[in-house]
Amino acid sequence: MASNAAVFKRRLRIVEMVNRAGIMSVEDLSRALDVSSITVRRDLEHLAAEGSIMRRHGSAVSVTFDPDAMTEKSLREKDVLNIEEKMRIAAKAASMVADGEILFMNSGSTTLCFLKALKGRRVKIITNNAAAIGVEHSPEVELMILGGEYREQSQSLVGEFALNAISSIYSDHTFLGTNGLSLEKGLTTSVYQECSINQAMIEHTHGKVIVLADSSKMGKVAHFVSASLDKVDMVITDTNCPGEYRERLEAMGIAVVLA
Repeated sequence: MASNAAVFKRRLRIVEMVNRAGIMSVEDLSRALDVSSITVRRDLEHLAAEGSIMRRHGSAVSVTFDPDAMTEKSLREKDVLNIEEKMRIAAKAASMVADGEILFMNSGSTTLCFLKALKGRRVKIITNNAAAIGVEHSPEVELMILGGEYREQSQSLVGEFALNAISSIYSDHTFLGTNGLSLEKGLTTSVYQECSINQAMIEHTHGKVIVLADSSKMGKVAHFVSASLDKVDMVITDTNCPGEYRERLEAMGIAVVLA
């Protein structure tokens, strides 16, 4: 049986992780702490009773959690969130790109930062991110915007037209942004139509699938699964990524790069 000091330390870590992520599932906490889900539920009951966290649908929720955090935000709203971390992640990702490569890039604010960071690289970017049209980027970057149904909220292109275009292309690598990255649920998004786009890009990639996700995305689960983690080769995140998350991802064979 764990000592009182060990229990206290574990519960303190739970509060710290939940406050950092906003919301974490029992399964993710169990994996991160290397304890049973029964132990985690017992800890959550205690922490909820004392007001340190809130409980919701098999998850622990920070007492400062915004209940709208998992709903879709407009791209303009996302642009200002964790921007310094996103720019560091983007710069690290850009440093891994070689001249002459063809890259898939999905929608989102972090991937737009990646596009901006590709200075002096002679590459072709194929994307459903319609907002990329208005982003200042290196003239050496050849930008190909997929057609399809335009979504104003995310400024992205989705649907059969976009999927058909992807099906005729094979990229060297794919760079994906995400709304949430969960050890249990994988990559998730708040937009159902984005799932098939992300999956098609992954399936038509010769090389690596690289996820660009700042630490605020760790442990979060949005409404729709866009990819399981066994499809991911690398995660580029910031230095605030919980150590437990990095270790668990690496144990799955996923390279974790901190920016």
